[in-house]
Amino acid sequence: MTDGAVSPAGVLEYRLGRLGRAMAKSMATATSTAALSQVTKQIDLGSVVEDRESLDDPVSVNTYVLAAVAACLGRHPMLNGRLEDKTVITPDAVNLGVAVAVDEGLLVPIVHSADQLGFDQLDEAVNAIAAKARSNELVFADIDGGTFTVSNLGMYGIDGGFAIPPPPQGAILLVGRAKKAFVPAEDDSPEVRTLAWFGLTFDHRFIDGATAAALLTDINKALADARGLRATAGTAA
Repeated sequence: MTDGAVSPAGVLEYRLGRLGRAMAKSMATATSTAALSQVTKQIDLGSVVEDRESLDDPVSVNTYVLAAVAACLGRHPMLNGRLEDKTVITPDAVNLGVAVAVDEGLLVPIVHSADQLGFDQLDEAVNAIAAKARSNELVFADIDGGTFTVSNLGMYGIDGGFAIPPPPQGAILLVGRAKKAFVPAEDDSPEVRTLAWFGLTFDHRFIDGATAAALLTDINKALADARGLRATAGTAA
């Protein structure tokens, strides 16, 4: 993202590269125009862990998250939309941005029509687009047309945070690390669960908190039945 150079005063200075300049401009636009707010929910990923361990070739937990988002967004079109002047545009397609860390910074390539992909197809598409990002092979079509972004920072040991949706998108989901914790069962005895924080940042100019909370609730329900999610991916109405 940057090139380092030592100034005559001995202070290390960094000049933003092309990606860094683009990110700076995009984030400045987002924070100066959108009215950003956030809702969070701690979600039990036990069903996901159990289901992926049953597979001969386990896939990433992130694929389950993306499949859940793709399946649920159609019922919450505002969160898949964008605000243009005084009009909210809600595309039919769910084009998921997937945040990918590269040497120069963070890229957000797009999995187009993610809601139409079966589970294995989605996993292949995510792996392929991430590989293109890391090898600097993305073309404009790979980063254009996103309607919603998922940023999973769990692999970095992060629990949560306040992500900013890349313009013109109206929302972004930040997923933290999954970790085991004791929670009370129905009889108040301690149970071990695998939990992760999900933070949904949204543009409050056209998305309200109840609408955002409803999406997180639906995602929670989808991830609670990971096997069913895997079986029905790509069939969202």
